[in-house]
Amino acid sequence: MKRVLLGSVLLAGLTFAQPKIEVKDAWVRAVPPTSKMSAAYMVIENKGNEPDKLISASNNASEVTEIHKTEEGKMRKVEYIEVPAKGKVELKPGGYHIMLINLKNPLREGQE
Repeated sequence: MKRVLLGSVLLAGLTFAQPKIEVKDAWVRAVPPTSKMSAAYMVIENKGNEPDKLISASNNASEVTEIHKTEEGKMRKVEYIEVPAKGKVELKPGGYHIMLINLKNPLREGQE
């Protein structure tokens, strides 16, 4: 599977006042040049004592950005992702992910 480094997806709703939230291992699935959609994956770790929520995301590569979850083979949009206190959530193929819809330009392997 080809990967594109994720450098431009911004996450909203997570508390960053003191670095309690850490995003690791972010990447975007490389897709054929004719594809208008891709997905972003990452690990979101909450080092704080309170649960937090990812309520939105944005990026420069697509016109629309949505939070999705795949369950029982069906993908659906979700309002938020809960990140437990002292815990983490892995956004990965077949689970939670950030959908990049209506890509403005083709994504290339190694692109940041």
